[in-house]
Amino acid sequence: MGNQAARQTARRRVSEALAIKQRRRAEREKRLSEAAVSVLTALAERDEAIAAKELAAATAIARMAADGLSVTEVADWCGGLGAREVGRLAKLAPSADSTPRASVG
Repeated sequence: MGNQAARQTARRRVSEALAIKQRRRAEREKRLSEAAVSVLTALAERDEAIAAKELAAATAIARMAADGLSVTEVADWCGGLGAREVGRLAKLAPSADSTPRASVG
């Protein structure tokens, strides 16, 4: 085999090796990208679930407040839940002003 043929063979081998490395790198990036999407999706779903549960708690706190309980009393009724947490949740409750009213017409 001549010098030129040896160079062509070497170039072909290098090109094939690079193609394999690039394919493996692309496959790895695809796996990592899919995993990252799964992580972010799971966290977004968690955040939505937490928001829904906190809204339910806030609504119940609003009912307790409507029954005349103070933040401290609500906290006591809720097994010693902190007054700060009760206050935070109470702010999440939909107010009477924000509820849609039926139009009379």
